[in-house]
Amino acid sequence: MFSFLDMVNHYLGYFNINVKLKSRIYTILGAFGDLYLFYISFRFLKNSYLKQGSLILAVAIILLYFTICNFFYYFTTKQPWFDISPKLAKWLHIQEHPQETQVNSRMGSTVVPETRRSNIAANGLFDDSHLLPAKIEVTASEQQNINRLAAQMEQEGLFTTDYDGMSDRKIYELLKVNDGKPIYAIGKDVLMPYFEMRKQGLSMIVYCGMNQSEIFPVGEIKRVGLQSVRSLDLSEVKLYLASVTLVGDPYKQIGRSGVIEAPQEYTVRASVAYKKRS
Repeated sequence: MFSFLDMVNHYLGYFNINVKLKSRIYTILGAFGDLYLFYISFRFLKNSYLKQGSLILAVAIILLYFTICNFFYYFTTKQPWFDISPKLAKWLHIQEHPQETQVNSRMGSTVVPETRRSNIAANGLFDDSHLLPAKIEVTASEQQNINRLAAQMEQEGLFTTDYDGMSDRKIYELLKVNDGKPIYAIGKDVLMPYFEMRKQGLSMIVYCGMNQSEIFPVGEIKRVGLQSVRSLDLSEVKLYLASVTLVGDPYKQIGRSGVIEAPQEYTVRASVAYKKRS
């Protein structure tokens, strides 16, 4: 049975299958394997091999418990009342990390809102209904500026590259819930300490820095929402740079043999607020 499951795991590794779908396949196969164990145990008991049959039956019952829990976990959004994982975590004094709340809420634990980097942009708050994502194009020299700023920000303790202290096991659980979307060492993103937008000819250049006295260009805004900057009628609408965040660097994703790490350059992500001119 275990050789068969190992063979299935080996061949599924050749296909780019959604992690949740793969887990469902394993759960179904595990259920059939557990039925086989029940069959073997009853055969032993029927032939008066009480010790061996009782041992296999006990293992089959334990596996049945975990199989049922997996069915709830991967096929529903409900938590079974007999799931002891939250109690085990409490008994062992395992504290949840804020970034794991999406995983633990599926397991029946209390949902704790993510508290990491909740600082407000220096440019103030804008109505979300008037915010649009901006596409930024970065040159080689601007990439050097981003890398230098990232190094300064890390040195000043504005972020760490430790995956919020999560182990690979916990990262793997979070990746399963997020359908395999990569998890970055710095977290989702980090707000730049200072940023502004300058119009230079027909271009809109984003500047960032540790403060207003020392800023560097980090990219040119090419699109706002679905529209190119040069096609916008700035006589009718006014644009404001709402936020600029640092993203990228090493990230982890699910590989064939578990969690693997891959490098990626830092870059910046921006959002723009708009207001119609009166």
